[in-house]
Amino acid sequence: MKKILFICLTAATMIGCKSKQIVASTTTAKLDTQSREIVENHLKSFPKFTTLSGSVQVTYNDGKSEQSLPLSFRMQKDKAIWLSAPLGIAKTYITPEKAEYYNRLDNTYFSGDYAYISKLLGIDVRFEELQNLLLGNAVYRINPTDGDAKIEHLPTENNLYRLKVTGKSPIEATYGFLPDSYKIGSTLITNAAQGQKATAAYTYQKVGELLLPNTIKVVASDKSGSTEITLEFNSLELNKELKFPFNIPSGLKPLQ
Repeated sequence: MKKILFICLTAATMIGCKSKQIVASTTTAKLDTQSREIVENHLKSFPKFTTLSGSVQVTYNDGKSEQSLPLSFRMQKDKAIWLSAPLGIAKTYITPEKAEYYNRLDNTYFSGDYAYISKLLGIDVRFEELQNLLLGNAVYRINPTDGDAKIEHLPTENNLYRLKVTGKSPIEATYGFLPDSYKIGSTLITNAAQGQKATAAYTYQKVGELLLPNTIKVVASDKSGSTEITLEFNSLELNKELKFPFNIPSGLKPLQ
């Protein structure tokens, strides 16, 4: 449980690969007409809501072992993401300012800003990327304005419109957009210099008038092996009044 909950906390970072340089969260570029249309329609597809709640079944497989755990899930858009294991045995609470976590089973906790997690994983971690990942948005948001990044319109593949984003970073991001909704169908992040690759594949469900992820399958690989995480969202509800109870119990030790 310790591993699977901490993976939930840092799920967005697995898409980014373990590199000390990363594509900026807001990417600007000169776009051709087709690319601009895709980007603008994708930005329009961003779900508009206040709160989101439900459950998520998380499965983690590193090739050596597999773990699966049901979690309660709550989100206040742009403000908070909350996950709780059954009976509150372990919880994660994430805001734009900090990330907190505790696990009663091994008596550990973490509370701090993203600098510690970024240093631990060797990449930049921010709230926005994690929220984008969970909502089916481009992980690194694209703005259709002039800038240093290059956006290349690729041939359609598996019935997905595709854009490849490159810039000063060695990391390349390729997004596949669903033609009917312009939501993200697939994401591929590569860092050839480091031999790293990560993919995310989505299926969707209708929640009210919104399209939100039903499943997200993330596979990250490097020279040492690969890791797979699957998130399956169930019983999602919009705009309920939510609370985000979180208090680190006394007597726990800092997560190393």
